[in-house]
Amino acid sequence: MPDDRFIDNGNDTITDSVTGLTWLKKDTRQMLGKWRNLEQCQDFAQQLNEENHAGFNDWRVCKLEDIKTIFDKNFSLKAKGGDIIHIPPAFEPDCADVTWTDTVNKDRAMMFNLIKGRSNWINKLGEGPFAARIVRGPG
Repeated sequence: MPDDRFIDNGNDTITDSVTGLTWLKKDTRQMLGKWRNLEQCQDFAQQLNEENHAGFNDWRVCKLEDIKTIFDKNFSLKAKGGDIIHIPPAFEPDCADVTWTDTVNKDRAMMFNLIKGRSNWINKLGEGPFAARIVRGPG
């Protein structure tokens, strides 16, 4: 992948020049100081929209297909707890090693593991250690 694919916008966001998605550099745990369940992460995205964060009002919890676009075993970033996750180094280190996605089936939601690149179903009201990647753009 080209080094210039992930553009630091200078406002705590990163734009993926291939997909057109704009990501927050930090996950919800880094921004809020604690682990959050899916609904709390969705509420946080809505709060960002109400604040017109970084000039936009279409922030959301990432979709499974969104997070898969930045997961690449060629990337190495240190997560909270010391594990190595596989997202671009343009993101802030010391983040969660998993992320919620917006895929929901009743009381469960799809979680994506940033170490292994696999997804699994988790109780969407579980608080940890869980966080979300917030994104905006296509989709």
